[in-house]
Amino acid sequence: MGWAYNTPESAVNNGSHITSVAIVFTAASLLVLSLRFYVRGWMIKTIGADDYVLAFSWVACCGFAVVTILQTKWGLGLKNVEDMPNENLFNFGLLQYIGAPFYITSIMTFKISLMLTYLRFMPKGAARTATIVVIVLCVLFHLAFLIVQINLCHPIAMQWDRTIIGTCLPAVPFYTTTSSLTITFDVVVMFLPFPVLLASHIQNRKKVVLLGLLALGTFITIIQVIRIQTIRSLTNYLDSAGVIMWSSVENNLGVIVASIPTLAPLFTFFVDKTVKSSERRVREAGVHAVREWGAWDG
Repeated sequence: MGWAYNTPESAVNNGSHITSVAIVFTAASLLVLSLRFYVRGWMIKTIGADDYVLAFSWVACCGFAVVTILQTKWGLGLKNVEDMPNENLFNFGLLQYIGAPFYITSIMTFKISLMLTYLRFMPKGAARTATIVVIVLCVLFHLAFLIVQINLCHPIAMQWDRTIIGTCLPAVPFYTTTSSLTITFDVVVMFLPFPVLLASHIQNRKKVVLLGLLALGTFITIIQVIRIQTIRSLTNYLDSAGVIMWSSVENNLGVIVASIPTLAPLFTFFVDKTVKSSERRVREAGVHAVREWGAWDG
C-alpha cells in the first residue's frame, strides 16, 4: 500500500513531503511563540492581548497542519488524479472542508496580533486610528471569507459528497480574489507602523533592526503570490496539494514574523552575557599574564 489509503505502491505521491513541511513549520512557529511568551511573561512581564491572540493563531495553525496530514492519507499529494480511489473522495473532501476555517482563522489572528502589538507603542493620533480601522476591516474581510468558504456549495454537503446534486461558486476566481485581498492586507499591516517608527526618537540601530524584522513579512506576501499562481493552475478540487502546502507555510510564518520583534530583550540578554563573558576572560588572562611575568621576573 502507498502513502495514501487504498492506493498502490506505484502511485506517485507527495504526501510525505507535505506532511514534513506541515510538521517542521508548525514546530518552528511553536518554538518562536514559546520564546515570545518567555520574554513577555518572564523577562519583562508584559503579556497582553496580542500574545494571547497569537497563541490562538498557532492553535489554528496546528489544527490546519493536523487536518492537512490526515488529508494526505486520503489522497492529498497524489500526482495523478487517476490514482485517487473513489472510496477516498468523501473523507478527502470532508477534511478539505474542515481545514479551511483553521487556515482562515490563523491568517486573520496573526495579523490582528501584530496590529495589537503596534498599538502598544503608537500614540493617539492618525496612525493609531488607522491601525484600529485596519483591525476592524481585517476582521470583517476574514469573517466574510470564512462565511463564503463554508457556504461555497449549495447544499453545503456537496463540498465533500460529490454524489449530491447542487451548485458551487467557481472556486478558482473566488480563491484568486480572496488571496489578492489577503496580500493587500499583508502589505498594509506590515507597513502600518513605519511612519511612526521613522518619526520616533528611538536609537537608529534599534529602528533599523525593527524595520528590518517587520520587512520579513514580505516573505508571507511572496508565498501568497505563489499560492495565487498555484490556484490558477488548479484543474479540480483534488488538485489542491500545492495550495494547501503553501498555506501551511504561510500561516506558520505569520506567527514567526509576528513574534520576532518581541524577542529583542532575549537577543540583548545573550549579547550582553557574551560581552561580559568575553571581558571577564580578557581580565583573567591579563591577571594570569601579570602573575606569570612576576614569577619569571623574580
